[in-house]
Amino acid sequence: MNWIQNRLSISDLDINLNEIYLNLGYGGNTPDDQFVEMIDLMLSEIGNICFPQFGFIISSGKIPDKNYLEINDIRIKVGAVITKYLSDATHFAAFVVTAGEEFDLYLDQFRAEGDLVSEFLAYSIGTEIAEATVRFVTSKIAVEADLLGLQISHSYSPGHCSWHVREQQQLFALMPNKPCGVELNDSSLMHPVKSISGIIGLGNGFEITPYGCDICGLKTCFKRKKISN
Repeated sequence: MNWIQNRLSISDLDINLNEIYLNLGYGGNTPDDQFVEMIDLMLSEIGNICFPQFGFIISSGKIPDKNYLEINDIRIKVGAVITKYLSDATHFAAFVVTAGEEFDLYLDQFRAEGDLVSEFLAYSIGTEIAEATVRFVTSKIAVEADLLGLQISHSYSPGHCSWHVREQQQLFALMPNKPCGVELNDSSLMHPVKSISGIIGLGNGFEITPYGCDICGLKTCFKRKKISN
């Protein structure tokens, strides 16, 4: 299929406040009223200037060995953890989402002013905007998959589950130049900063279950769940 791309408003997204609180380090707790008011005000401000974008393309592909995906003759080394969870895929959706350049400029103003608290708040909100946009594009990919009589997997992104960030170059080779205005630097990191790329598998037999921390080797992740003995 052809590349599909669209621009959104914050109101199109299902922003999860609990995820913002988690990004801020509150765990399962709610910040005090003053902080909640600051977050609500900042979300309102961001809603006036931030227009997230998403883009995706679906192609047939295969898993030639336990470490690689092969899509349109492009081999992407995602690692054995991810290929295990994508073993039922016959097609793959490559996607990118971004909070956009406008959000970067909003974040930069706090950095320039030395307002560390507002910068931290904005950064945490931007993380949730990007993740909410991933949820949005996932729903769009699910619709396309249904038309093909297929189900979808979870999304997986470079930098997680042993998928090295440098392989992002290969992932972007599946997309148009500067998809959604997103560029890669020499270290394969994305600009604008609040952008996420990834792969979703399409096939028969997928059953979406909650992510488990046991599939990821990042022991220092602040979202890692603590398991009681």
